[in-house]
Amino acid sequence: MLWFLLAVIGFLIWAFAFKKKPDLNETDDDRRVREQAERLRQRDRADRWTHGHKNVEMVCPHCDTRGEVRTKSKQVKKGVSGGKATGAILTGGVSLLATGLSRREGMTEAHCGNCHNKWMF
Repeated sequence: MLWFLLAVIGFLIWAFAFKKKPDLNETDDDRRVREQAERLRQRDRADRWTHGHKNVEMVCPHCDTRGEVRTKSKQVKKGVSGGKATGAILTGGVSLLATGLSRREGMTEAHCGNCHNKWMF
């Protein structure tokens, strides 16, 4: 119990020591610009996590916009694997529980930030 109490007190001291102090000389316009920039950074970070990094040379085939296309590698199920089907026949179907029948193929998923279309290549 004592260790828990010391840990909580230590965390509170650490949190208040590194808390960002407000700038007293900052105007409302400066604060709005800073907050808008922070929102844009957060949105870019979320888009990067969801759709991948921006590919500045790629042109969207739907809206012809350059520099707004994000690409990300993906594994996609494609049809039935012949090797897995043969293994299923030889093991009496037991291998289906572990591997399934479909094969996976590496593809690239693209997402346009302008028209929000997705396509695979």
